Amino acid sequence: MRVRIIYGKLRPGTWDAYEAAYKEVMEKAGQVPGLRARWLTRDVDNPDAGYSISLWEDEAAMRAYESSDLLKNTILSKLTPFFSGDYTTTHCEMRFRERFE
Repeated sequence: MRVRIIYGKLRPGTWDAYEAAYKEVMEKAGQVPGLRARWLTRDVDNPDAGYSISLWEDEAAMRAYESSDLLKNTILSKLTPFFSGDYTTTHCEMRFRERFE
């Protein structure tokens, strides 16, 4: 399993519009091959910043998504205008997982 973590700062006061756009574009994107889960989280100490965390079946699926037209032309084109410039992507390998329900 792979984890993709994106941190970004938004233009001040745009979180609600960003979140609505995020939900809309992800719904339109539909099911992405190899994507197992996705979370959007808002920083409690900085309401204009947050993380998008996605869980991938394997590295190949994650990399295929990152080079896809879906990401570049559909998702990023809709969400990039909200960002203030501070935006990073980190790739991680899942080493341990517990589920509590």
